[in-house]
Amino acid sequence: MLYAIGEIILVVIGIMIALQFNNRNEQRKSLNVVTETIKALEVDLLYNFDDVSSVLNFYKTQDLICKQVLFDELTLNDYRTDDLISIVTGNWDITTPKTENIAIILENEKSASKKLRPIIDAVKKLDANKNLLDQQWKSLYANIEENIKTLTQEVSLVRLDSLSKEQRFQYMLTNDDYKKVVEMYWINVQNYYDQLSRYRAQNMAVLSTIKIIQENFSKEELETMFESNGMNPFASLDCMPKQTIVKNNELRRSYLIGNLSNKDIRLNMINDGKLGGSYLLKPNEFRDTRPEFAGLGGDYTVIAEQIDADGNCIQKFVAVNKGYLIIND
Repeated sequence: MLYAIGEIILVVIGIMIALQFNNRNEQRKSLNVVTETIKALEVDLLYNFDDVSSVLNFYKTQDLICKQVLFDELTLNDYRTDDLISIVTGNWDITTPKTENIAIILENEKSASKKLRPIIDAVKKLDANKNLLDQQWKSLYANIEENIKTLTQEVSLVRLDSLSKEQRFQYMLTNDDYKKVVEMYWINVQNYYDQLSRYRAQNMAVLSTIKIIQENFSKEELETMFESNGMNPFASLDCMPKQTIVKNNELRRSYLIGNLSNKDIRLNMINDGKLGGSYLLKPNEFRDTRPEFAGLGGDYTVIAEQIDADGNCIQKFVAVNKGYLIIND
């Protein structure tokens, strides 16, 4: 009986060892999957950045047309010479980012090494941004469908004979209800543009984190990467700037901010003269910022203020289009 019990114990121990060995093999496989997928993700992030930039440019044009309508800056001749003006509230574009590798990384995140955790955290934030972007697109698309229904009750959007077109143009030039349609569309465009710019900035935040963790990129190497993708550094200011800052009348947008120093960095983002967000960036942390809404004719100038632990200004920076800010001291 003792011999039989001993045999059973040996079998159990053997099974446990085999299971442990198998678990370790699976963990190694998952880690390899994460490591290899991160390499593939770099290509996706650059694709996403370009794709979103193209869509942002489209909505920048939509913003301009909406403002021209709402500020009574258009003439009958403008409508006659530019077909896009009379279909502005039914016109749209959508980003189609690549997300397959993001899903694979998140499925295998438990096997990622401690070194890769900052990358995983940045990817999680990017995935959350994508969910918010999708939600905002649904709102915009629902608004577009409603606009088409509303407008077709008043004019024809598809008849291209001269009489139908003139009736449409006159309606859009003179009807106050049409301006309400344009204003609601503009609000939805603002919100979608906001989420698009956040998503674009976070794609580059993930890529920056990968380059720092995996390749030990310096500030100069990151700047070269950013500038090769059409990004521009924030302009430096003194804490009490004497120079005049040109008002930014474009849509609100998110920016990329990062900390390459070995200490925590505190940043205040000032939008339209008001505090828009405060950020505590850990060493080697990169992320997107939160844009603030300043209204139809508001000032979308953004000032980044680096402060010390007591809230005193160390340095100020002015945001620029497709801008980034790296602090390394």
